[in-house]
Amino acid sequence: MRPLLIASFCLLVFASESNAQSLSDLMHLPQSPSDAYRGLALGGGTTIVDGRPYFLVHAAPQFTLGPWGFGFDGNIRISPQGQLRKEDWTGWYSYLRWLNYVSFNHPHDDFYFRVGGLEHATIGNGTIVSDYWNNSSYDDRRIGAAARLDVGPFGAEGLTSDLFQRNLVALRPFVRPFQVVPILANIWFLSHIEIGVTGAFDFDTNATKLIPNHEPYVTHYDNADSTVDSVVIHRDSATIPSPLTTLGADISMMLWQTGKTEGHLYADYVRFQKFNDGVIIGARTAFNIADSVFLDLRAERSLFRNQFLPNYYNSFYERDRFDNQAAPQDYITKVTLLADSAGGNGNGFRAGAFLNYFNEFAFQGSYSHLDNLRGQDYMDLEVALPQLPLGMFLRLHYARKNINGVTDLFALDDRSLMYGELSYRPWNWLILTAIERWTFFVDDAGNLHTESIFEPRADVVISI
Repeated sequence: MRPLLIASFCLLVFASESNAQSLSDLMHLPQSPSDAYRGLALGGGTTIVDGRPYFLVHAAPQFTLGPWGFGFDGNIRISPQGQLRKEDWTGWYSYLRWLNYVSFNHPHDDFYFRVGGLEHATIGNGTIVSDYWNNSSYDDRRIGAAARLDVGPFGAEGLTSDLFQRNLVALRPFVRPFQVVPILANIWFLSHIEIGVTGAFDFDTNATKLIPNHEPYVTHYDNADSTVDSVVIHRDSATIPSPLTTLGADISMMLWQTGKTEGHLYADYVRFQKFNDGVIIGARTAFNIADSVFLDLRAERSLFRNQFLPNYYNSFYERDRFDNQAAPQDYITKVTLLADSAGGNGNGFRAGAFLNYFNEFAFQGSYSHLDNLRGQDYMDLEVALPQLPLGMFLRLHYARKNINGVTDLFALDDRSLMYGELSYRPWNWLILTAIERWTFFVDDAGNLHTESIFEPRADVVISI
């Protein structure tokens, strides 16, 4: 599968024909001052990890060469005792993580690729891979790759979560078949029909382990402080063949398009091998009002029976794949949740929105609900305020799983992920940043833990 993905990336180099842009290409959040500069940022500050302070030395050069972009983000953290933080230096891969990104063009361009950290990575309509992050854990972030090719009649998009280890790989080639038929290519409705097929493969060994969260497979122990439940895993109930394989086919059509508005319908068929299949139907519409307010809305309905989960690979997936911190009522592996998703006809819905208001407020978010799984709602939100008083910039990303009612929407616990950033550039040569993370890490024994990180720093920018 990986050679096929690499070959698709290489094909991008030969793309020369551009395809008409869609209004959905306007869906991107503004960059913060800590991302938008071009030059060498050198600075320092403090990092507080679960209450433990470290002195921080920070180096982050960023520069562009035509359509190419390069970014590096290196941190050296030293404890008050003069020791390097060991989680920052766990082998050769720790040095590679100083590479933040290498990119060509932008995600909405017809030819685009990125190597490094992936955020909000989506394949097709997002029915299999939706808002996936390979860096949701700071200490276990990975060097992945994502790419897109669109030359009109055909194209492809894909990603791999890790270029150096066998992990999640997804690929979706697509065609607009009527564009290659001379008589039909000029019929607007037919020329916008798109058909794609998707394959997603997770090679991680934990992706295929079924581990019921009860005896005799798992034992829970109360720690001495009675605040944390320790989990000891004795054995799996089953292990399905690796990789975890998900296949899909989709069709989408544009119903209308003007300079200010457009509308789409789409339908996806998805099958989890060794489990079940389902159908997702959706609608999407976008409005660009006076070139100052952009709004994109989507709604979809999932139709399936047992053992099926739409939008399987999301921003929580790297934590959900294997979570031995899980409480007794939760699931140790996500594939166990997939296997236990029973109770008659399933069905569910997802709603999403993107809003950019006068470049002063930007929001994107989605909410998912499954009819046959009570207490398993999922929410993913991101807000950016690029023009706060004094030129400050605020960004906040928040994801929460297993939501059980309105009162359970917001909290920071083992069912939440959060990234917050407040940046201020008082002068061109100085950026002040405060970052707050509610994340997770995997220790040397393979056990998952919730982690909080607070990092204020100051960087001097030397223009290149």
